[in-house]
Amino acid sequence: MDFDRITMEDDSMVEAIRYFTADYRDGRVYLGSKGKDAGYYAAQLLNEYDKDEFAAQLAVFRTENWNTAEQLRTGFLDVGTYMKAGDEIKYILTLLPKLRPFSELDIQGEMGRTEEMFTEETAENLCEYFRQRALTANMDFGYIFAGHFPKGYDKDFCVESEKLLQTILGTLDFYDRLGDDVVDAAKKLRQFVRRTDEAERFDEEHLLPIAIEIFGSASFDVTTEYVPIRKSSRSKTATVARRLHFKSYYSFVLTDFFEGLQNGHYPRQCQMCGKYFVMTSARQTMYCGGLATELWRGKKITCRNLAAQQKRKELAANDPITVRYNSRCGSIRVEEGRGTITKEFAAAAKALAKEHKQLAARDPAYAAKQYVTDMEREKLYADTDNRLK
Repeated sequence: MDFDRITMEDDSMVEAIRYFTADYRDGRVYLGSKGKDAGYYAAQLLNEYDKDEFAAQLAVFRTENWNTAEQLRTGFLDVGTYMKAGDEIKYILTLLPKLRPFSELDIQGEMGRTEEMFTEETAENLCEYFRQRALTANMDFGYIFAGHFPKGYDKDFCVESEKLLQTILGTLDFYDRLGDDVVDAAKKLRQFVRRTDEAERFDEEHLLPIAIEIFGSASFDVTTEYVPIRKSSRSKTATVARRLHFKSYYSFVLTDFFEGLQNGHYPRQCQMCGKYFVMTSARQTMYCGGLATELWRGKKITCRNLAAQQKRKELAANDPITVRYNSRCGSIRVEEGRGTITKEFAAAAKALAKEHKQLAARDPAYAAKQYVTDMEREKLYADTDNRLK
């Protein structure tokens, strides 16, 4: 996964940029030869989002970027504005090493590409392109189709300039959207983490509805191809992987999140150190496997091991609200399997039980006085029956 460099042919930039390229196979995401669990980069965004007001700094440097893009789409260009847009992008590139996956990409290469693109010579060439294109504005299509162009019009120059223009617009759009992409993705991912305990089980079937409710069904700007990759650097044979090309950060990080979710990976927040991590099982664990912020008897120790040493229990065994809810839902599934209640009734009863659980989590008074009664079999079934009527 890297920044593709624009190629130079006959002194013209002719290849459109592809900002991200990542391979996905067997629940793993590969950046070049490095592989991580799918969902890793979504979790890292949550960890790095608040560092040094990163997102706020990104949002500031976009004024000249936007102005330049509007000018180019209209068909003219102010050279000074164009140069300032390049300076904005170069400043953004100094911030990006604070955030994965940018810290793992060729930032210096992208800086060089930006410096090559945003020059006075390039700006003047674009101005000349707009001037030449205006010469054909009122021409009859028949003349153009026959290859008759007005004096001063260089067809080859205009073809290459149009490719250059689309490359520049793609670059400007990417960096203009980047700040909003970071904020939007982080906000929604945090909502998901806060709501994961609503799920009956931590698997794709139960977590996906929550994710869809939060993220919606917006399409991502992604293209796909299938390529052979080796399972490891030692492998002699290759297997098929999906290579995805992304044109926005949002499409990348949300694809990484959903690829992870499809394989049972989901972000969680460690209740020991506060960092986010990727869970790869349906356990309701509270602690990550990273190093804790405090020592145990003078030695470094993971959050999970420190929790065990301090006799802290995992969420499922330490939360009476969740324990009662899981127990009741388990009984409902048993009765449904035996045929003593219908599938429709079982679904309605589990839905009502979840409502009680969510209310108990929000309202301590309800949890202390009424929750236990409402979750008793007779009361829950009677309320379910009344709801279905």
